[in-house]
Amino acid sequence: MNKKSLALLSSLLVCGTVFTGCSSSKPEAVTTGNGTSPTASAITKPVELYFYHNAGITEEQFQEQFGKVINEKLPNVTVKFVPKDKSVSLAEMMTSGTTKVDIFIDSIGQIGLKGSLIDIGLNQDLSDLIKKHNIDLNRFEPSTLDAIKVMGGLYGLPISNSAYVLMYNKDVFDKFGVAYPKDGMTWEEISDISRKLTRSDGGTQYVGYSTSINHYLRLNPLSLANVDAKTKTASLNTDTWKKLIQESLLNPMSADGYKQVATDLSKQWYKIPYTDEFAKNRNVGMFTFMYGDYAWTKEMNWDVVSLPVFKDKPKQGSQAYPTYMFVTSTSEHKDEAMEVAKLFISDEFQTQFSKAGGITVLKNDAIKQVFGQETQMKDKNIKNAVFYNTAAPAAPKTRYDTYVEDAVKAQISSLLKGETDLNTALRTAEETVNKKIESENK
Repeated sequence: MNKKSLALLSSLLVCGTVFTGCSSSKPEAVTTGNGTSPTASAITKPVELYFYHNAGITEEQFQEQFGKVINEKLPNVTVKFVPKDKSVSLAEMMTSGTTKVDIFIDSIGQIGLKGSLIDIGLNQDLSDLIKKHNIDLNRFEPSTLDAIKVMGGLYGLPISNSAYVLMYNKDVFDKFGVAYPKDGMTWEEISDISRKLTRSDGGTQYVGYSTSINHYLRLNPLSLANVDAKTKTASLNTDTWKKLIQESLLNPMSADGYKQVATDLSKQWYKIPYTDEFAKNRNVGMFTFMYGDYAWTKEMNWDVVSLPVFKDKPKQGSQAYPTYMFVTSTSEHKDEAMEVAKLFISDEFQTQFSKAGGITVLKNDAIKQVFGQETQMKDKNIKNAVFYNTAAPAAPKTRYDTYVEDAVKAQISSLLKGETDLNTALRTAEETVNKKIESENK
């Protein structure tokens, strides 16, 4: 696989994927699952496999990122790409009888949502297939498996991972003479730095810190479930939710300058400074976001450190954010689909993927050591930022999670402007979410 393909693949997979199947012809070659990549003899008869990527990438992107690897290693597999049609739901596509999907690719952040694999019943536990194919689960970072197990079963194999990190604009720090952040800082320390950076200068209002609220809540380091999967209700007005919002959202954004910023951005969907403010306007000192080699950072004087931690949970970062290959319950070629999945969990692929800036799903330290070597970020602190913390325990995802993210985000402007208090904001958000779930279920 060439460097261009790997770079494209890593840039896609840092934010999320899945597979499922049932085989009419068993592979005649036995592979060990100990990290070696399947050979061409693993599938001896021609077979067509249908792939669906829930991120909505193009066929050209899919072939560049996945198809080339499969064609090179498993020439008997003909890759069939199923495009995502936004005008028709996946459930409608599948029930029409005209669409096949053997391998479904998706991130943990999307897999529980409406219209995804589990929601429409294409999932199946792969435990028996994993045993049959001698796949050693001890090779994986446990958090990447736990994230899908809490959804009810081992429905997919992780092929990439991501994490929440803190990026910072060195120029803003230099402008105000503030020391750069370090790996392992607490939210209290970040809040102190943020206050030092939040000031008006030359007609520009600078703020010290911001984040992507949706992503942060989805991967929150306290492992709070947005919605209880059994009761289908949100319970937000609790001490742990208050701790999460107060210490890691409100305290870092408590300086007076945020009141004006919150007013200016109150009509924007993101409510608080986002990627444009951080990377384009460059009036934000620190920004926590999913790790990635993002185009919007290319012209910045920036670096990155690990996600800040709570004092009572040192070195506990965000929840893992794996992308999976799922073999669907309806696939007629489950064994062949498993051989394809094994390509992407092999030491060979994961090593090259790591070099290209992708976060490996394996515990292998040698693979982690080459992380980012072939990227423009190799001189940044990316390796420490990504691997410094351990992943927080996985919280189950539901189809209603975005309701919580949006409801909490809707309260942020009022909180920053002092128009409401945290108890009222969380109670209002909770009521909004539960009414919406109840209405939908009716």
